[in-house]
Formats: sequence, structure tokens, C-alpha cells
Amino acid sequence: MPRVFNILTKDAPPSGFANITKGKGSERVYGLAQCRGDVDQEDCKACIHNSTEAVVGTYSPSAIDAIIWYENCQLCYSNTNFFARLNVEDSGSWYWTADKVEEPKAFNQNLGSLMKNLISQVTTEPNSKFLFATGNIPSTNQKTIYGLVQCTRGTSLADCSQCLISTISQIPSTCDNAHGCEIAIGSCRVRFDTQIFYNSTTTPSPPAPPSNSSLSPSPLLNSSPPSNPSPPSS
Repeated sequence: MPRVFNILTKDAPPSGFANITKGKGSERVYGLAQCRGDVDQEDCKACIHNSTEAVVGTYSPSAIDAIIWYENCQLCYSNTNFFARLNVEDSGSWYWTADKVEEPKAFNQNLGSLMKNLISQVTTEPNSKFLFATGNIPSTNQKTIYGLVQCTRGTSLADCSQCLISTISQIPSTCDNAHGCEIAIGSCRVRFDTQIFYNSTTTPSPPAPPSNSSLSPSPLLNSSPPSNPSPPSS
């Protein structure tokens, strides 16, 4: 496992992504590291290094699989081949700005529109190459909502869209009307906040989707009662 981690820490930062297979038979290990699309090489390398250290310190050496998310990256490994396979089971969620919005209905409608736009953007060129998109939308009380979506590279565009739609549909029941929240599941992650948190110099805001968009209305508009998510990771 240390060899896999060392290779991922070395190979992922230049492009923001790497996967590797090592070993044979029952000793085979599949590893993957991916950084957020707006993160530079130095921060990417630091994040992956910290992720490998966290795995070593948290999981038993005999653990056959694990997935860990940091703000700027994710790290996965398993004894079965998970590359390019849709994973909507493993999940985590964090508050980034836990204060509640004052007009949740209007806020969620605007957030739904933003996320719908980002799904459209992330599955079309040029963003589909990296399966990453960011953008913003004006909201209530002179605030702007900033959003980010990302799928694991190698995921098909259809699976990426499915993963993001599934994740976004969890926002009302997970984020409890917070100003800023993130939900990550195995193949994708979604984050929003009323404070900008991504590198806006490399990630322009997406245009509005066409009026005949095939995407269904925002899943945020019809939601179940909220529940409390996990606190942010350290």
C-alpha cells in the first residue's frame, strides 16, 4: 500500500488525477487520487499526501478498501476494480457556512437553478474533459451563491450526470438550509456557499442553460424535512 500511495502522490498533481493497479491475484490493489479542478499542483500534492497519511492513521493495515475526502482532493483504494464504475453509496457531508439562510424557499430555487446549469456544463465541452465545473448565481438579500460540481475522471457522462442529480437531491435533507454545504459520494461531489471558495480565475461562471434543456426541474424544489449532516472534517 505505501508504494501505491507514493505513486499517486507523485503522479496525480501534474494533471490532477491518477489511478494505478499494483500486485497480483489476492494481493492486487487499485488506487485512485483526484484533486479539485481549480487546485494548483502544489496544493494538490499536499492534499494527496495528507490523505494518504490520514488513511494510514485511520484504517487498519488489513482494510481492503477506503475512500477519504479532503477539501481539495479525494483518495480511494480497493482490492476490487472500481475504476470508471458508478458509486453512489459511499458518502460524506460537511457544513462550510452553517448559518441558516433567511429565505430558504427562494434560496433553494436559485441554488437548484445553479446546480442544474452546472450539471449541463460539466457534461459538455470543455468541462467534460475534466468533469469539473463552477459557477455562481445572484440570490436573495444581495447574496451570491457559488457552486462547484465534480465527478471522478473516467466516469461516463451519463453516470456523472446521474451521480450529480442524486447528490443534489440530498441537499434539502442534508444541508439544513445552511449558507454553505458539501456532499460527496463515491463518484462525485457537490459544494455551494454564499462565500466564494474556488479559484475563479480558472473557472468562469457557466451561462444559463437553453430553455429546451432536457434536465428535469431542480430536485431542490420538492424536498423532505431536513436532518443534520456530519460536521466538517478537520
